[in-house]
Amino acid sequence: MKEEKRQREEAAIECRQVRYSHRKKEILKGIDFRVRSGEITVLLGKNGSGKTTLFRCIAGIRRLTGGEVRLEGRSLQEMKAAERSRRIAMMPQSLPLLHIRVDELVEMGRSPYLGFGGKLSERDRAIVQRALRLTDMERLASEAVKTLSGGERQLAYLAMVLAQDAKLLLFDEPTASLDTEYRSRVYTILRQLREEGYALAVTMHDLNDALAIADRIVVLENGDKVFDATAAEFAQSDLPERIFGQETVTATSKRGERVTMFRPLSEEKESGHKRI
Repeated sequence: MKEEKRQREEAAIECRQVRYSHRKKEILKGIDFRVRSGEITVLLGKNGSGKTTLFRCIAGIRRLTGGEVRLEGRSLQEMKAAERSRRIAMMPQSLPLLHIRVDELVEMGRSPYLGFGGKLSERDRAIVQRALRLTDMERLASEAVKTLSGGERQLAYLAMVLAQDAKLLLFDEPTASLDTEYRSRVYTILRQLREEGYALAVTMHDLNDALAIADRIVVLENGDKVFDATAAEFAQSDLPERIFGQETVTATSKRGERVTMFRPLSEEKESGHKRI
């Protein structure tokens, strides 16, 4: 039990007082942030709160102006780019329409492992096939990325991220603009990855989706961390109303289960807030 706990702790990513400034503006103001193996941590916050910037700092896309990011007890600043890419994979919001096939896109996830010449080994190909299978994209492997629907393209890029075979996965708004079917498929995959022991961090805007998949919820506001606890504790806090303008309600499902959800504040409550 102690050994299992130690391994889980070592596999976590940890941000210690992470700061980032751009053009003399402080975007991140000393963020402590941790993602553990076998958990989904959802990062919430309004636009401009610093969510994407924090992910880019963790992934090494942005250089910290203060603090430290550690993985398995090592500072990421000490790692070369290729090693960092083998340990951390990030799926950004913007997904380009590349003029390549789906399988070629997914193979790009193996880039951090390829030596001179960039030839895929049998193991590389097996990992690519597993990523295609996990995302149900095997059937579209020979299709051009540019011909895919929005949901299919999202799954193709998700497969590329999985092919990177990193144990820390960062997803920046992975279901933005997706319909209910594809959102559900993405969340099912994320839950499966959690069961396999991956450490997952996801930025989101939809509070109900966050509550449905998160083990922990972290809230950023103007570059500061203002909340870090379980999803249940988030639902019981005043943050949904104070920051996001959502009220917490409890309803009964068709199976007779009590379900907690969020909905926009009523006009009466909003006007009450305005009077204050």
